[in-house]
Amino acid sequence: MTSNNTTDESGKLIAVIGDEDTVVGFLLAGIGHRTTEGQNFLVVKSDTERAVIEDTFNQFGNRNDIGIILINQHIANEIRHVL
Repeated sequence: MTSNNTTDESGKLIAVIGDEDTVVGFLLAGIGHRTTEGQNFLVVKSDTERAVIEDTFNQFGNRNDIGIILINQHIANEIRHVL
């Protein structure tokens, strides 16, 4: 029996906000998606501004093609007020 759901959850992406090791690991696993509109990952370095992290998190949260946002704990602590 098939279902005619209008929302197909199987096509959702995983977005990653993390340090270089975390993001590279997930990219090597195949989660990377880059288009002319943007990408589904952000590498956070020591000089990355908090506003950039917050904006990226909000953009990922508003995208219909992203089902999960993975974020490192130490980075999540920096933007806890947004979470």
